[in-house]
Amino acid sequence: MSDAQVRLWIPSLSDIATVVINMGVSFRSLFPLQHFQPVFTEDDILSEMQITVGKPTNGESVASPVFSCLLETNLKNIAKFLRFCISIRPKGYSDQEISQLLLLILKLSLEKRLKHIPLVDFQCLMIKLLENIPDWDSKMPDLCLAISELSSHHHDLLWLVQLIPNWTIRGRQIRRHLSLVVISKLLNKKNISIPSTTDLQMSHLCQDLEQMKPSNLLKKKVAERLEQQDDNLSREYLLSELEPQAYYLTYVLLHLVREASSCEVVKSHHRKWLLKLCSALERHVKCDIRENARLFYRTRVKDLVARTCSKWQQMILNSRPTQGKLHDFWEPDA
Repeated sequence: MSDAQVRLWIPSLSDIATVVINMGVSFRSLFPLQHFQPVFTEDDILSEMQITVGKPTNGESVASPVFSCLLETNLKNIAKFLRFCISIRPKGYSDQEISQLLLLILKLSLEKRLKHIPLVDFQCLMIKLLENIPDWDSKMPDLCLAISELSSHHHDLLWLVQLIPNWTIRGRQIRRHLSLVVISKLLNKKNISIPSTTDLQMSHLCQDLEQMKPSNLLKKKVAERLEQQDDNLSREYLLSELEPQAYYLTYVLLHLVREASSCEVVKSHHRKWLLKLCSALERHVKCDIRENARLFYRTRVKDLVARTCSKWQQMILNSRPTQGKLHDFWEPDA
C-alpha cells in the first residue's frame, strides 16, 4: 500500500464526546450552544455505547460516570492524545468541528475540580486548534461571541479569557477581542459589535471605562433586584448587600480591560490611547472609590486600578514618542 493510500486514524468528534459522556458529563453540557450543535445526537452516542438509559421526566439523559475519580487525569490524557492527532493530521477535522472542540474544551475547563490544577495540556491543544482555523480574521469574532455564551457569570468569563494561551499571535488576538466582547456583555450592551481596528477598539474601551464606576454598577444591581423581588426590602439594605458584588464585578471588568489593552509592541499611535485610558480610569473608577478599613474589597479594587495605571505608564515609557517629537507631554482633555 502506498503512502498516499495510508490514512491515519484519528477519533471523530462523536468518539471524543462518547468518551467524555462515559466519564459522567451530560451531552447538553458538552454542546450547550444551539448554533454549534454536532451532526450527531445523544441518542446516537448512547446507541453506539449499547447502554440503556432511563430518561428522566425533564427530558435529559445522563450517562453513569465510570471514571469520575480520575477525571483530571483522563481529561489531560485526552488533550495530549488529541494534540498528537492534530499534529499528524492537521486537516483531520472540519472547520466546524474545530470550533466545537474548542468550545468543548473551554466548557469542560469550567468544572470546579479543574480550576485548582494547571491546564497546560488544554492550552497546548487550544494552540493546535487555533492554528488550524482557516480564514482566521472572519471566523475569530464569531468564535469569541460563542465563547462568551458558555457562561453568564463574570468570574467564569474571566477564567475563559485567561485560560486561552497568550504566547501565540492568535491566542493574544482572541484574548483581546474576547475581553472586549465580555466587557460589552457584562455592561448589558444590547448590540455587541466590536470594531476591527486597534484605534476604534481603544476608543470603544475608553467609553466602556466610563460605565465601570462601582457606584453606577451598584445602582444597576439595586434596580434589577427591585424589579425582580416581591418582598419589600429597603433600598439602604440592598445597597449594603449588593455593594460587594458591584465591586467584584468592577474587579473582573478591570482585569478584562487589562487584557483588552495589552499589545506586544507599543507603537507611537498607541501612546495617545494609553494616556486616555489612564485618564479615564482615574477619573471614572479611582475617584469613585472611597476606601474604608472595614471594607477591604474597595481597597483591592483601588489597588488593581493603581497597578493597571502603572502597567500602562510603563508601556508608554517603553514606547517611542510621536513622530517628530523628542518628548511627549501631558495635555489636558478638551
